[in-house]
Order: sequence, then structure tokens, then C-alpha cells
Amino acid sequence: MNDVTFPLELAVLDRLLQFNEIDLYTVSIRELGILVNELETHFGVEFIRMEFGIPGLLAERIGPEEEIRVLKDQQKLPSTYPPFDGVPRLKKAAALFVKKFLNVDVFSENCVPTVGAMHGCLISMAIAGRRTEKSDTILFLDPGFPVNKLQIKFLGLKTESIDMYDYRGNKLLKKIKEKFSSGEIGGILWSNPNNPAWVCLEEE
Repeated sequence: MNDVTFPLELAVLDRLLQFNEIDLYTVSIRELGILVNELETHFGVEFIRMEFGIPGLLAERIGPEEEIRVLKDQQKLPSTYPPFDGVPRLKKAAALFVKKFLNVDVFSENCVPTVGAMHGCLISMAIAGRRTEKSDTILFLDPGFPVNKLQIKFLGLKTESIDMYDYRGNKLLKKIKEKFSSGEIGGILWSNPNNPAWVCLEEE
């Protein structure tokens, strides 16, 4: 960091915002990524990247080293598809994680592998929104992950929303029950990337 670069030139920032048609009041994570990329290129500086919740820290050595060891020991592994419903020991580990983290008992058979939260949410909403003909609406606890609402449009489902800044504790539970009383809610989704909201729910 140096005095020449920071603070950033307002004229350059304004030009990039206008060129990319970015409104800072409604900026998406991807738009923010584009803006930061262009700021890095223009000013020749490196930003700490938190727009996807990734601080840019180096991976712990044990992870890559263990992956290399397994690939060397099991040479057929890269050319073999895992079981469609998931690797049994990972499914058991997932059930154990849910028990330890949420104190909820789930069957390992019901722990389904996905390629990430977006994929998991997409499949979950597709199932929840089609269980019954009437229950075609997903209730979002906001703020959440904006991409999930694009997924809902793709799925052709409807949405309802509760802003958690207005409802917490018993007030939130009462509002959720009120929404569910219509019979139209097929599922509830709180996809909290903690970014940029940095909010968490307490036990109550």
C-alpha cells in the first residue's frame, strides 16, 4: 500500500462503475468481483478477496499431500465414478456431522452428495417445491444468497420472503408459522454465506 494508490482515485472508480453499469446499492457478488478485478488491473494492487468468502489463504499442506497420496495408492480412482448416491463412509460422516452440529438424527441414506451449496439448494428446492401441487412456493429467510432466487425462476417456482432484520427469536418463528399456514410453502431456505450480511441465528 502506498500514498499514491490509496485512497483510490474517485474519477477512475466512477468510470468503472458507469462502464460496468454497477449500482453500489444493489451490487451483486459477481459484479463486485468484476469491479475489484478491474481496480487491481488499473492500479496494480492486490486486494484481499472476500466477495466469495475466500480470504486467499494458502491451503493447509495436509490436504493436498493426502490427495496426492490417495491418487498414487489408488491409480484407478481418477477413472472411476463414485456411487450415484454417494460414498457410504462419507454419507455416514455427513449424518454424524449433522448430529454433532445440529443435534438432529438423520439416516445416512438421506445424506446426498452434491458439488456444493448451490447445487444442493437447487435440488432441494426442486423437490420441496413439487411435493404437492399447491405447495409450489419456497420461503426465503433474507438476507441470503441471491443466486438461489435466480434458481427459483429457472425452476418455475414461486417465492416468499422474510427479512430477518425485522424478525428475530419468537417473532421470527411466529412469522414463519404465519407463512406456512397458507399451505403454499413447500420448503424454507436460509442459504447464509455470511457475506455481506455477517448475521447468525441464536438458539432461540
